[in-house]
Amino acid sequence: MPLGTELDASLADVLSMLKRAFPNGVSPTDYRPLLAALYEHLSDRNLANVISQLTHKDPDLVLNEIYEAVTSKKPKAQEIASLTRLLNHHGASETLADT
Repeated sequence: MPLGTELDASLADVLSMLKRAFPNGVSPTDYRPLLAALYEHLSDRNLANVISQLTHKDPDLVLNEIYEAVTSKKPKAQEIASLTRLLNHHGASETLADT
């Protein structure tokens, strides 16, 4: 799927779950830990497309931010764990199992 295209049903479900978890948008503090937490569950491009829809950022920019979040600017394990708990509270374990 090219970057920036419409989301299929399972990715739309991920986006809905993220909107429940972040009703006021993703804070700058949570952004990189969120990317890192979701990285193991989605392909790079699918993750970029979902986050692009959530944040209204360019998908190519998001893809670069994903790579940073899992390499050179990796968040602390505790930040990722905290975000994972928040996501699971909003149904991530079930939603991500379907992707």
